[in-house]
Amino acid sequence: MKRTLTTLAAVATVALSGAAQADVLRMAYSSAPRSVDPYPFGGATTAGYKEHIYEALVAHDDSPLLATGWTWNSPTSLTVHLREGVKFHNGDALTARDVVYSACRMMFKIDGKRNLLTSSMGPLTDVVAVDDYNVRFDMANPYPLWIQKMKFLSVLPASGADVPDGPIQYDAEGDCGITAYPTRDDFENGDAAIGTGPYKHVVYEKEFAKMTRNDDYWGAPAKWDGVEISSVSNSGARFAGLLAGDYDLIENPTAEDISALDRNDDYTFTGKPAWRTMFVVLDVNPEGANGVSAPDGSAPLADVRVRQAMSLAINREAITSRLFGGNATVANQFAPAYRAGAPEMPALEYNPEKAKELLADAGYGDGFTLTFNAPSDRYPGGTRVAQALAQYWARIGINVELNTQPWSVFAKARRAGDMGAFFYGWGHPQGAAQMISFAFASRNKDLGLGSSNYSNYSSAAFDAAMEAWAVETDEAKANEFVADAMVAAMADLPGIPVYYTHSLWAHKADLTVDGRQDERTSAFMVSKK
Repeated sequence: MKRTLTTLAAVATVALSGAAQADVLRMAYSSAPRSVDPYPFGGATTAGYKEHIYEALVAHDDSPLLATGWTWNSPTSLTVHLREGVKFHNGDALTARDVVYSACRMMFKIDGKRNLLTSSMGPLTDVVAVDDYNVRFDMANPYPLWIQKMKFLSVLPASGADVPDGPIQYDAEGDCGITAYPTRDDFENGDAAIGTGPYKHVVYEKEFAKMTRNDDYWGAPAKWDGVEISSVSNSGARFAGLLAGDYDLIENPTAEDISALDRNDDYTFTGKPAWRTMFVVLDVNPEGANGVSAPDGSAPLADVRVRQAMSLAINREAITSRLFGGNATVANQFAPAYRAGAPEMPALEYNPEKAKELLADAGYGDGFTLTFNAPSDRYPGGTRVAQALAQYWARIGINVELNTQPWSVFAKARRAGDMGAFFYGWGHPQGAAQMISFAFASRNKDLGLGSSNYSNYSSAAFDAAMEAWAVETDEAKANEFVADAMVAAMADLPGIPVYYTHSLWAHKADLTVDGRQDERTSAFMVSKK
């Protein structure tokens, strides 16, 4: 039955404000978390914020978290073993019933809108509480990627909703016999913002959030008595706030900010190679691509020699060293080369003379016209990189028209398939195959492949490898299929990998920051020296 969820935020506020000497970590994010409700929204800032309060069965690095492990009963059935002795912030003990409830809540559409994992949970046919500490996930088809997907299923207490007594029966609509779920207001006023994490919700506002330490946390005690997160979109204002003492740590300092820290002993910065690949997507449709034209009416990007020439024209070392001061890594494949499961691949050659020869061999010695699209406000240094790419291609004879636009406009055009060539970034929190499985595979709804194939790429060899990977539960064998697919994609170049981003944080010099590769900023990674 529904239990009243009150007083947690008020109690936490008193506790935090009453601790005059409390160690409170003050961080500034580059964008605001979109909600305290852990289900509707993704994005690094939202995920980084909510993981202080909520936890999932699997941690961000794919290790067990609220789970202690899992067992494949068959290729289509997985039993997850829960950690015992875990309590929610309201005192409830974590059980399998809460996991089933959370799965139902994830599938329940609010105002007709899908949640973060609604599509990813499509292959699940049932979620069953076997007993208090074992929960079974049944699937229509083999779905080994569910283990990585579980890191996005924050677990909430079933007592937070109108849940009938007895077992909860999962269904794909999220009805599950539940008569009422908490609303977004319930989360944001704190009544429903109850997880098992090391911090408790205190305040959530549009650009400010406050949390206090959960002293009953099941794991290692949190390092800080409290955490405050401000959201400051302007990079100059974030950096000024750091130097003024308003913040202890900020994320995404600019190259100029980092250079300025060389002259200030009170502050420093920490960088970490991230799991995001920055690459160019090319529409290889033989019937032509939007914004790409040749005098003879042909489709230049459909010719692999043209795509190879465009790759050869790029000086990746210059981009990472000159534009990012070394705080980026040269790409040699579509997944970050240091991501677990990524294959060994050779370096990509820089040879503009060879690029010109390939263009001539393909019949484009006199060039062609290409509109190159890039978001103007999405990726640190992204506009400068897009300008550099346009210049590199111009040097081999391509007439490039650079079109930078706000992310809201760019994203709409991308979804509509209106861009023949565009600059884009893709993270890999779910493993080395994450981007290529979505971006280059032929669409296969049953296996979750190809939903973002804006390149119109189709390869029998690539698809065979991806389809085998999608159902392989043996990790070593799955990695072999990833390698086969990566080799095929790098040979055909439906896109061009450019560099891997680094996550950067500027902070007080008396702090140690163990940065993360998933681009999240959290109190867990910060400690005093």
